[in-house]
Amino acid sequence: MATLSADALPARDALPDSRRGVPWKTVVTLAAVLAYADGYWLVSLRGAIGAIERTDHPFASWLRESTAVLPVFVFAVLAALTLALHWFSPRVGETRTVGATALLIVVGGTLVGVAALVASAAYDYQLQSAQLHAMQGMGAMRGHCDTDCLAREDRDSLALQVRGVLLVSRWILLTNLVLVAWVVALMGGRLNLSTAPRGPGVLPETEPGHRSRVQQVRLLLVVALAGSAAIHAAVIPEHLAEWTAAGLFFILLSAGELAVAGLLLARVRPRTALLAAATISVAPLLLWLYSRTAGLPFGPEAGTPESVGVPDILACSLEVGSLLAALALLRSTRRLAGRSPPSSHVHGLVVVALVCMTVIGVGGSGLSWFDAFGTSASHSTTGMHH
Repeated sequence: MATLSADALPARDALPDSRRGVPWKTVVTLAAVLAYADGYWLVSLRGAIGAIERTDHPFASWLRESTAVLPVFVFAVLAALTLALHWFSPRVGETRTVGATALLIVVGGTLVGVAALVASAAYDYQLQSAQLHAMQGMGAMRGHCDTDCLAREDRDSLALQVRGVLLVSRWILLTNLVLVAWVVALMGGRLNLSTAPRGPGVLPETEPGHRSRVQQVRLLLVVALAGSAAIHAAVIPEHLAEWTAAGLFFILLSAGELAVAGLLLARVRPRTALLAAATISVAPLLLWLYSRTAGLPFGPEAGTPESVGVPDILACSLEVGSLLAALALLRSTRRLAGRSPPSSHVHGLVVVALVCMTVIGVGGSGLSWFDAFGTSASHSTTGMHH
């Protein structure tokens, strides 16, 4: 008989949520199955109606993009298990809750898969539209397609992408239903919503338990700094090619963020490290705001405001998060220590969300070294600069 499992934990009231661990084996297994299956449909649609420059090396594209979106699927599965733990924990022995939890996982995974499909189709349409207008501008379509014809071709391309997304979305839903049911069956009809704390002495009312909230905020600060460093490092080649000084700035910024994150992990001079974290978070934020509003007063495009792109928005969001975490630890450490930590599931969701932001930001930067392996089409980085 299928059952939900919390590793034979007692009733919900007997074990606080803060002591329930995240069943990462279950989460990662389900997320990986969904990510690589949905990635297959994404690459298949691209091969059928996508931009021609993105249809080469389908296997490498499937492997790379499915792996890149894996953290987002981890977030979706963990969110589904968190809701199930909250809703069904008092009835973990009831068979019907397995189906409800599985459906939550299917819904979460399908939403992520369809979102990735829409983003890929939108990028394909952008490339196809740009190609049509480029051919018109070069005269390649002169005499064969006038302005009205070009507009009609553009509309047809958009309609084709929309129909493709609607069709493949249904297959993604069906695939996810089958795969989640298959994984649950392989697990013996059980879904672990949480795991019991390992080892004795994990008491939420003791002083180590109080300090755990501070430790959680510190970990979030480290992850946010590392994420910002990863996105900044991704744009180094591009900026070095445009302006050497800008490239060197991002090299120093990435190295500085990683160094501060290391100091926080090692707990070397913690207050100094927190001050450094706040400084290295707010400084690029202010510089970014100035460059996007008034434009830098020096450089190749002095006085010209730069465009805003996905990577720089995500990097700034991570910097805002690291700034807030550093200020919270600097000003309210005692207050944080006096409060019970959030559940492991909620904390895991926040960490995975930061990882997702990092992955999307790095992917959106148009990593030029992907081309060195012949596995990526030419990336357009217009409006993607940080």
